[in-house]
Amino acid sequence: MPASRQVTSKTAANGVAVVRAELQRKKKELAAIREILLSINASSDLRSILNGITRTTTRVMRVDSTSIYLLDQSSQRLILKATTGLFPQAVDRGYLHMGEGLTGWAAQHRQVVAVRDAQRDPRFHEIPNTRERSFKSLMAVPLISQDRVVGAMNVQTHRRHTWTAGEIEFVSLIGEVVAGILERAILQEESERKVREMQAVAEVSRAAISPLYLDETLRVVAEMGARAVNARHCSVLLLDETVNAFMPRAIYDRKPNVPPEPPWRLDDLPLLNIERLSEPVLVNETCCELQPAHANWAAQAQLGGLMCVPMQVRDRTIGLLNMWTEGAGEFTEAQVELCTTLANQIALAIENAHLIGNAAIVKEMNHRVKNNLQNVVMLLQMQLHDASDKLTAKEVLHESINRIMSIAAVHDALAQEGFRLVDVKDVITRVVGLTQANMARPDLQLAIHVMGDSLRMSSRAATALALCVNELVQNAMEHAFVGRDKGEITIRLIDCGGTLEVEVRDNGLGKAAGGMDAPSLGLNIVNMLVHEDLRGTFTLKRTMGGTTAVIKAPFSYTDTAG
Repeated sequence: MPASRQVTSKTAANGVAVVRAELQRKKKELAAIREILLSINASSDLRSILNGITRTTTRVMRVDSTSIYLLDQSSQRLILKATTGLFPQAVDRGYLHMGEGLTGWAAQHRQVVAVRDAQRDPRFHEIPNTRERSFKSLMAVPLISQDRVVGAMNVQTHRRHTWTAGEIEFVSLIGEVVAGILERAILQEESERKVREMQAVAEVSRAAISPLYLDETLRVVAEMGARAVNARHCSVLLLDETVNAFMPRAIYDRKPNVPPEPPWRLDDLPLLNIERLSEPVLVNETCCELQPAHANWAAQAQLGGLMCVPMQVRDRTIGLLNMWTEGAGEFTEAQVELCTTLANQIALAIENAHLIGNAAIVKEMNHRVKNNLQNVVMLLQMQLHDASDKLTAKEVLHESINRIMSIAAVHDALAQEGFRLVDVKDVITRVVGLTQANMARPDLQLAIHVMGDSLRMSSRAATALALCVNELVQNAMEHAFVGRDKGEITIRLIDCGGTLEVEVRDNGLGKAAGGMDAPSLGLNIVNMLVHEDLRGTFTLKRTMGGTTAVIKAPFSYTDTAG
């Protein structure tokens, strides 16, 4: 075969091989684009879409890193949103200004940039804490949708690599394909964020006007606020002027077992003086900008960013709304505006809760006073009509004072409990102490023990029970130890599963005590209170070894009488 024909044949074969290689490359690229689209369609949120694009691009192009930056229109920053090669901690924190670095240059000039030795290029800019120095070659493409730049994407390799025209074309194609999808996903996420924000404001507004207790309201606020701005930890702190500090009142954290946030003392607030605290304060590096106690707590809780928003009522700062993030990235203007709105709503909720609480306290106090005045009247009437009572007027007044002081002991417990359920054991211990101090004979060495379970009941039931125990102890002190110089009374509280049993036992004369079989005023009071107020039973048993009185009554957690 002539040499000319051999050359022609060889050239033709090479041409066919090139065409085949090009077709094979195109086929792989189309398969890769199809795979990227499938991964996008399989994802429901922006974060998953971005991660799918970066993983597929890295694998198909056989590069060491793919990163996607999205443009924040308000700050004109390209914020790192997904990466396969940079530090994961840099996501949402690392950023480039528009035009900064090779990737920022590609976005600003709307051109592909492909560099073999990126760090020698004068446009190169290293993003801190991303390990970007380990990469040598870089190619970046703008992400443009309907003539709007929505971000940029770059691929990088550890070894120096000369980017081919095919690779540049392929990455550009990926950018063109995903830009529109990303823009729609961004708009959808923005719409969902707006909905979450509106829901949060609505929830807080409902809490602000609802008759919930303050702590319940603030817990709702903390959780809804954190979810609305995608914060990991949210705390609501209220000013306690007695300790000159903002004290945590409600906390929400997506992670369990987070150590409690320390108080914010007025002289420890970051970067500000309390008198000037009228605007939100942003702390992007908690380890550097906070006082040591809070910096150490933030490090322990793994929190890096803080937005501190004052809650104000009539130009007075009454609390702080703290939004904490794990990263040290800056908060957006939209997030600051939302948290300011939430803080205003919280201040309204606190003011409303205080008004409701004050009204409820006044009503509750009126209810307690009325009931206990009725008890006092009832006791005095029974004392007045007791025909068998041979006591002097002074002794009668002394017993009445002791009964009234038993009621006062319940009031004292209520003041400490905040008008809620009362610890019966605590009340009885106080009543016994008062009775012993006021009624004990000087020549009698008497020991009184209160034993058993700490049980909680409504104030009305606790008042009735305290009066009963007072009468039984007083009765024993008067009759059980006549002619003796020592004695012991034991009061035992037993939880019988829905039923309370109170046993008052003495080691006195028992059956030998003269005149104890006749019903006394004290026992009549006990019978009446047990049957009418406690809806229970009362038994009294006397032996030669002493007397045992037993009261059995169902637990009462609410007042049944007005």
